[in-house]
Amino acid sequence: MDKIMSVEIKTLVKTLLLSLILALVAGTIVYYTSLQESLLSSLGKIILIFTIFIAGCLISKSYGNKGLVRGMSMGLIYFILILAVTFIFDPAVIDFKAFLAALLISLTAGGLGGILGIGLNN
Repeated sequence: MDKIMSVEIKTLVKTLLLSLILALVAGTIVYYTSLQESLLSSLGKIILIFTIFIAGCLISKSYGNKGLVRGMSMGLIYFILILAVTFIFDPAVIDFKAFLAALLISLTAGGLGGILGIGLNN
């Protein structure tokens, strides 16, 4: 099975599962505590940054070279996937400012994670 799936797909699946788990934990915490629901947007962005950072770190650690490029490409793949899902479920949410902000966040988090992944490889 390891030879069937590429490293990028394995990393994407792992980080999407991590993102889902973190979103469920955040939602549960907000639901059962006195925290306001308006925090969910900020928590979602933090989860997005964290999971893309981890994805960049994992992918560059797997390859051992070109951490910035591999991390940014993983961030771009993650961004495209999230954008496609958003277009499917609620395209009215997307505006140009949010599009650019999410793209910048994805590329930056992926790139920084990729740089750290090279450092962890040694």
